[in-house]
Amino acid sequence: MIYNKNNKIVVTGATGYIASAIIKELLLDDEIGKVVAIVRDKSNVDKHRFLLELKNAEKKLEIESGDLQNADYDSIFEGATGILHVASPYVYKADDPQRDIIEPAIQGNLRVLEAASRHQSTIKKVIITSSTAAIIDLQKKKEQYDESDWNDSSNISNPYSYSKYLAEKATWSYKENNADKVKSFEIIIINPAFVLGPPVEGYPSLNTSLTTFRNSLMNIGDKVVTNRMVGLIDIRDVVKAHIKALKSTENFDQTRYLMSNTVISFAGMGELVKEIFPQYQIDPTPIDPSIHVHHHKLTSISPLKLTEPYIDLKTTLTDCVNYLINSKNFNPKLK
Repeated sequence: MIYNKNNKIVVTGATGYIASAIIKELLLDDEIGKVVAIVRDKSNVDKHRFLLELKNAEKKLEIESGDLQNADYDSIFEGATGILHVASPYVYKADDPQRDIIEPAIQGNLRVLEAASRHQSTIKKVIITSSTAAIIDLQKKKEQYDESDWNDSSNISNPYSYSKYLAEKATWSYKENNADKVKSFEIIIINPAFVLGPPVEGYPSLNTSLTTFRNSLMNIGDKVVTNRMVGLIDIRDVVKAHIKALKSTENFDQTRYLMSNTVISFAGMGELVKEIFPQYQIDPTPIDPSIHVHHHKLTSISPLKLTEPYIDLKTTLTDCVNYLINSKNFNPKLK
């Protein structure tokens, strides 16, 4: 894809942790002409004001309204060259998980693909943010997982993982069954592990991953969640992967990209944070010996893989904790 000032890139879930960080970089890119950010309600300016305050937003950013199930993608995608579909429910529990987590994730992907198929003359890439939750099946007890794996044991008892699995399966099934409708654009899926790192300036709240990490440092987290082993990746690397997928002239159609720097427990993260910040009293959630933990590795065999090394774990944790402290979302006592 050749970029010029006329390129229009659409980003869904624009006020989210990952999407807003992607938007920041797109606005700084001289080869991107217009960035369209889809938020739930553009009339509620307070919710997305931080996007309007990003550098170059006044010149390049356009705000549109819509959620996963009612956004008017047909009109929003008019003239677009690339779609970054980042929006998806990121919660672990809901009163009705089928209605509130699973269906929106599946239908969100399919509605984006349907709308993109009606704009084949301009759209060249659709990049969807998934998760390693669609890949890692701990029931298989593998020593190593990569992009060839699927979380086939996922079910509604863990609705977030199940939603990621079903939404991605639905995406590839749509491509297979509608080859003529999607032949003009690449479909690429990014599968980051647990994402940490500092959000964009002015980010107004803590998302699920930042909250889970913060709570684990305060020993108030859900022990079923915080005792598990998770792959970890810095948000800045996740952004780089999305931008590479968008701008690369190499064809990555039907590619998945598992992104993980290391696999670690939240207790392990907590111990590292204590080493990095010895001046603070930090009492992280300990490992619960009654909960079985499966140790494994995550690796990527994707042709999309970044060539430069990932940001190291200590830098990610340092920058993330400093953000939490400076934003007054974490207030550890000095020793």
